[in-house]
Amino acid sequence: MPAGLTAYRTVLTDAPARAFSLAGFVARMPISMTTIGIVLLVSLSTGSFGRAGLVAGISTAAGAVSAPLWGRTIDRVGQARVLVTTSLTFTTGLALLAASVLAGWPLALTLLAAAVVGLGFNSSGAAVRARWNHRLQGSPLLETAFAVEAVLDEVIFIVGPVLVTFLATAVHPVAALGTSAALGLVGSFVLASRRSTEPPRHPRRAAAAAPARLSPTALLPMVFASVALGAIFGGMEVVVVAYATESGLLPYAGAFLMAWAVGSLVAGVVVGTITWRRPPAFRFRVGAAALALSLVPLPLVGAPALVAVLLTVSGMAIAPTMIASVGVTRALVPQARLTEALGWNSTGLAAGLALGASVLGQLVDRGGPQLGFTGVVGAGVLLILAALGVRSRG
Repeated sequence: MPAGLTAYRTVLTDAPARAFSLAGFVARMPISMTTIGIVLLVSLSTGSFGRAGLVAGISTAAGAVSAPLWGRTIDRVGQARVLVTTSLTFTTGLALLAASVLAGWPLALTLLAAAVVGLGFNSSGAAVRARWNHRLQGSPLLETAFAVEAVLDEVIFIVGPVLVTFLATAVHPVAALGTSAALGLVGSFVLASRRSTEPPRHPRRAAAAAPARLSPTALLPMVFASVALGAIFGGMEVVVVAYATESGLLPYAGAFLMAWAVGSLVAGVVVGTITWRRPPAFRFRVGAAALALSLVPLPLVGAPALVAVLLTVSGMAIAPTMIASVGVTRALVPQARLTEALGWNSTGLAAGLALGASVLGQLVDRGGPQLGFTGVVGAGVLLILAALGVRSRG
């Protein structure tokens, strides 16, 4: 196997794979922009972080319900139709949500629009990883390919929050959400057009002839751990916006989240150069513990520079943990059901995002950002407990 950075060079010289990876990168830009964009729009319009967290939470909860269903549909009918459908749904939902907030519609209508946004959260991340799995199945370079996607995820979380915060504060919150929708739409359509690299479909009739079942008992520990991870991510977005607001640094809220992502990006690049001997479940447990422990100092500090440094250090545990989570799932499921299985991981993350955004938004309203950071630490404790149950055959 190519060692070190040579492995990245080998993976990235594959032109068709590079093309679908770049399209997937653009398609999933909204994952780092939508929640913070909704929080900014609602909090700036109503003055309530609790309400903002509730709206963002409903959106991600709807995404939690739909992710495995879209994943199963992709495995059966192919990626193109699903990517187009979800991106159009997502764009429509964001337009309705923005209109409802600006026009002062009843909260119920805003929550309904948020649910439509969630139903349209695309599966481009799982789709791209499924393409890599199909293209490099059995190759030790597959871990490097997953590291490439993890690094791109962190670039997304570096660029996205800064861009959406700038647009929301310097232009208008609707401009931020509109940009998110446009990027998701363009990326999804381009990815859908790359038919030659799609994994083969597994129609229902073929599945009936040769059943490939998902084991709930094998997947549930990873799903529960994903919920805890999502609670950390979703809660942190709300708390950081509240912290920046209280500190008079609202235009820099995205920069704090960028610091978190920079740490993860650096760690993700390093992970892709390593040939691992330990199984992915072990690596996931170690990464989860490191992430949870790195959050402990946050409620105890107030200086913005120190918060940024702590977030950078904490971020270094994210990419290794997320890369290992994909490895755990691959080792547990039939390849014909991989996109659906990754969708269940996305369901856990989305459910956690919803829970974290909503609960920690309420904590911020009651006790300010420091209490919110304490809630993030609590989510880290849940992550450690959930990670103890994660096992894999790989």
